[in-house]
Formats: sequence, C-alpha cells, structure tokens
Amino acid sequence: MTDTIEPELPLQYPFPLGDTGALPPLTAWAQRAKPVCPVRLPSGVTAWMLTRRDDVAQMLADNRFSRNLAEPGSPRMVGEDLTSVHDAIFNLDPPAHGRVRQVLSGWFTRRAVQRHRPLFARHAHRLLDQLSTGPNPADLVEAYSAPLPLDAMGELMGVPPELAAECRQVYPMSLDLSSTPEAVEKETDAAKQFIARLIAARRADPAPDTPVHTLLEARREGVISESEMFGTLFLIFVTSFDPLVAPLTTGPMILMLHRRQLAECVADPSLWPKAVEEVLRYFHNGGLGFPRIAREDVELSGTMIRQGDAVVVPMQAVTWDPRHYRNPERFNIHRATDGSATFGAGPHYCLGSQLARVVLQEAFSALFQRFPTLDLAVSERELPWDPNRMFTRPMQLPVTW
Repeated sequence: MTDTIEPELPLQYPFPLGDTGALPPLTAWAQRAKPVCPVRLPSGVTAWMLTRRDDVAQMLADNRFSRNLAEPGSPRMVGEDLTSVHDAIFNLDPPAHGRVRQVLSGWFTRRAVQRHRPLFARHAHRLLDQLSTGPNPADLVEAYSAPLPLDAMGELMGVPPELAAECRQVYPMSLDLSSTPEAVEKETDAAKQFIARLIAARRADPAPDTPVHTLLEARREGVISESEMFGTLFLIFVTSFDPLVAPLTTGPMILMLHRRQLAECVADPSLWPKAVEEVLRYFHNGGLGFPRIAREDVELSGTMIRQGDAVVVPMQAVTWDPRHYRNPERFNIHRATDGSATFGAGPHYCLGSQLARVVLQEAFSALFQRFPTLDLAVSERELPWDPNRMFTRPMQLPVTW
C-alpha cells in the first residue's frame, strides 16, 4: 500500500505485518489519515480503531468505556475467548476492578518482583545448558523463548507437579485469529478445566507464597467472590505465558540485527534494562488489543463513537506515534523514552509490567552472556511471521553460534 492509495473501509483485520515486525502499513496509514478508523474483526464485528497516543490515553482512562465483555453477544476478536470469562480482572470495571486488583498488587510492585530474579535466572541457565549441548543451528523459540516463561512462571505460580504436564499442554494458548469460533471456545474451555483442577489441588494442598494462594485466601476471607477468584486466576495464567513468548523472541531477533547495540549491552550489563524498554516500545505483543465498549456517545478526534460501539487499540501504534517518539521506526536502546506505554494506561494498566521487565532482563542478559556470537541462521526476510497470531512474533527463530 502506498500513500497515494486509499484503502477500502472498514479495514479488514488482521493486517499484513510490517517488515521484521515493524508497524503494519495499514496501521501507519490510519495513524496519519484516519486516527479513529473503522476496522472489521475476524468475528465480523466492526470496531473503531484508535491509533494516536493522546486518543488512546484518554480512552483507556475514561470510565465511559467498559472492559466488561463477559456477557453473551459482546464483541469478540473471533469467538468465546478469554474475554468471555466472567469476573476476570480483565473484565471488571471500577470499583470492583480496584478491589480485586488490590488483592494481587503486592506481588507485582517494582520492589516485590526483584526477589524473583534468581528464579528466572536459574530457569534461563538451565535451558541454555540444554541449548549448548543440542543441535546447532537451533530454533530459539522451541529451545528458550517458549519454555522459559512456562517453566519459570509455573513455579512462581505454584503449579503442582501432577499438573505440570497439563499446564504445558494448555499454555501458551494459540489465540489464533484464523481459528473458528468453535476452536477458540474449545481452547478456552481447556484452560478453564486446568484452572479448576489447579484450584482444587491448591485448596487440598496449599502452596503459600504464591499468587494462587493469595487469591484463595482472599476468597476464603470474603474479599472476592468465587467467580472473581476463578476468573482472575484464569487471566493471570494466560498473561503469564503468552505475552512473554513474543518479546522473548522479538527481543533477541532485533538485538542480533543491531550488533553494535548488542555489543554495548554485553560489554556493559547495566544497559540491559534500556534494551528491554526499547524492545517493549518497538514491538508490542499484539496487533490489536481486545475490544472495549462505549457506555455512551463519546467524540474522539472529530469522530463520534456511539453508545454500544466497540473500540480497539493497536498499542504498537501508540509507541510508534511520531508525535511522542522521534524516529519511532529506528531501534535505539539509548532513547530517553521507555516502553511503559506498551502496557496501557488508566486503571487497567498491566499489573505484571514490572515482572515482565525482570523476566526479559534476566533472559536477554543470560542468553547473550552465554552465546555472545549468537546470530540468525537465516536471513531476517526468511523468518516465518504469522499475522493471525494474537501475539505477534516469528513462529520460529533459527539461530547459530
């Protein structure tokens, strides 16, 4: 698509991806020409897509837009996905959202997440030991990016040994936009069944000092309902795995494509947090976030969004908005700005943002400390990207060292 060709509206989602994970050309067009743009989701629902940071920040902090999508008939990306689970923290609006979030907030403060660095480092080094004795070249997704959050977060969350195999089978969820509604519902049901078994196991055999135990105790004390406990635990598990696999893949890829900046980080480990922030800014996990619903008529950038309309946001557009980021298409770990905007804004700002940073810092530093000569085994143009995955990344990342 060129600047002289107007695309037909509504835009059909998912969009063709930009080169090597860059902002999709259609998203860039909308940001320039139609910042509040109609887009048709795979489910057939037409939503308004916001692409400018100021509009997005206003909408995310505005209680006139609801996150509650649990009711039948609510707008979906494909089918009955994780947004269909009742009383998940994802679906709660204030004040219930704040009450449930407070139960878990102590686990995810900047200070609290630091104590988990040794856990993530231990799992990273274990996987790298296996990588070093395996085939060369290897697929970094299979060997490292996918199993690291699954193993480490599984331990942190307190998954008992007898459920570990089921956990690996259920997660990461595919969240495939090309799936049928029936396949999406089946995947969601499998995750629900795992969570039900996890709750039963941890009620029979408590695992103190885990987020699961904290939620179970809050339920026992009557702070949250059974439905809120189940739904929030369901969501915490989805977000503990899937969203981490993407930056654990795109991060090493972009660093290998910018060898000078990678060499700076290897020589000076204090730069790894800066590298993580730029990875988070440059690549947002998903093309479009899940819909919100307008509770009343709201005007944004000259467009009237009517009560009941769905609104979606590509957060990568936010972190590539040239009104806020100079030369956003350039990967630069020395930026003054950080990756915070990729985690959203307002009351639903990502609870696990600080934990995600710790995971990525430990993972990147361990990987390149062990394999400083790590490089792509194929041209970056040969990497297999799939625009139909909710969390955008190469499906494989062949590397050699």
